[in-house]
Amino acid sequence: MPEKRDRRTPTVRGRQLGLELKRLRTEARLTADQVAEEIGCSQGKISRIELAQTSVSKGDLYLMLNLFGVTDPARQEQYWRLAKEARGRGWWEDYRDTITSELSTYIAFETEASGLRTWSWGTINGLLQTEEYARATFTGEPAGRDRTPHDIDKHVEARLARQHRLTEDALKQWAILDESVLHRPIGGPEIFKAQLDRLLAPPSSVTIQILKQQTVWHAGLNGAFTIMDFPEHPSVVFVETLTGDLDVEGERDVRRYSLAFDYLRATAAGVEESRELIARARDSIE
Repeated sequence: MPEKRDRRTPTVRGRQLGLELKRLRTEARLTADQVAEEIGCSQGKISRIELAQTSVSKGDLYLMLNLFGVTDPARQEQYWRLAKEARGRGWWEDYRDTITSELSTYIAFETEASGLRTWSWGTINGLLQTEEYARATFTGEPAGRDRTPHDIDKHVEARLARQHRLTEDALKQWAILDESVLHRPIGGPEIFKAQLDRLLAPPSSVTIQILKQQTVWHAGLNGAFTIMDFPEHPSVVFVETLTGDLDVEGERDVRRYSLAFDYLRATAAGVEESRELIARARDSIE
């Protein structure tokens, strides 16, 4: 009988457990095939556990840990606690009938992040959008033509739900916006004016800088990205593409994006000047 696949949205805790199991396996000088043979499953299952694409049972986890030489009951219990936390159902699971798996993964990570460093140049960052602006972006983008009104409602609802952590001061965001987004009236004058008003009065947990259009070369020319920082997990980068957000976890790659963000932050207008740029753009709307 083929094994039952439990393809869940990867979470930070799931990735943390997967990385730990892969590290222990590597240190024990075992291949995924060898581990699979020892515990009686397929090599694919071991790979999915390490990639946080499927949950691990307590029995399989303890067999793996014993195989890796981790026999201390207290340490085994710590790993099992992490595995149980990784199995938890997140609020975003209620939207999986309308949002992509890539976005689901993004939200799962964002929900556990303590800080975000975001660079946006096509539209205003989703966490800073008003309900009407968000609806206009979902309706206007190419995929919007294939969405039903119900689908768009669910997308907007999920986006607004993500913003709660900012207003609760549970998440810090340093947002750099390309000045062009201040002159792209998505949704029409009234909706866009309200959107710029939102940028003028963001939550206290948000810092906004504007990168002026006169900047000929800058570190964000290759596209928008978000760096997520966590208390007990390495930072992760999500890069925006036409088909969804791609996550980047390699230490060297994450460091390059962090450096790019630092360059953007140094090149962009200061916070007060940025606020003046937003205010001028808002006052210019007829």
